[in-house]
Amino acid sequence: MCLKALTYDGLRAAEAKGARGGRRPAVAAAKTTDVRTAYLEGRSIAALARDHRVSRGASGPPSPTPARAHRRGPG
Repeated sequence: MCLKALTYDGLRAAEAKGARGGRRPAVAAAKTTDVRTAYLEGRSIAALARDHRVSRGASGPPSPTPARAHRRGPG
């Protein structure tokens, strides 16, 4: 069996047990809406990062909503 197949099998087995891959978000899902709302109301990214004790990159501008995602240019 090749490495790709073994990796795929291992990921599917972990998923079946309820494990999820990837890194945990820096800001908990419960706080994400609060951070997004505060950002849209004009709070600075630096202030949001300080308040939630995360890096400025973690509390940066919210990702585009599906309605705005299609407007992004190529690349």
